[in-house]
Amino acid sequence: MNDTVAAPAHSLDSIVDHLDRFHQRATYGAVARILNRPPRNLMSGRERNERSSWIVSRENGLPTGYAPEQTHPQIAEREKVLDTGEGLSSWLQNPA
Repeated sequence: MNDTVAAPAHSLDSIVDHLDRFHQRATYGAVARILNRPPRNLMSGRERNERSSWIVSRENGLPTGYAPEQTHPQIAEREKVLDTGEGLSSWLQNPA
């Protein structure tokens, strides 16, 4: 039996790139699920900027700890927030 875990098909940067390109929000939990990482430290060590602000809290649909000037001005352009790993994975295969 093989005990190795498959590497994620996406990196955090590739997910952020897709979210930013299509102005789509996804929750920390959904992104963490795709990357097989805990959501609490998902963005740890990363710069807070407009590009990364598409990853948001499930509670309010906004990025945690970001100042207004660090948040993309069109953050609420789309009402839907991708909040499950399955939903995000499906969207990444066919973003729109």
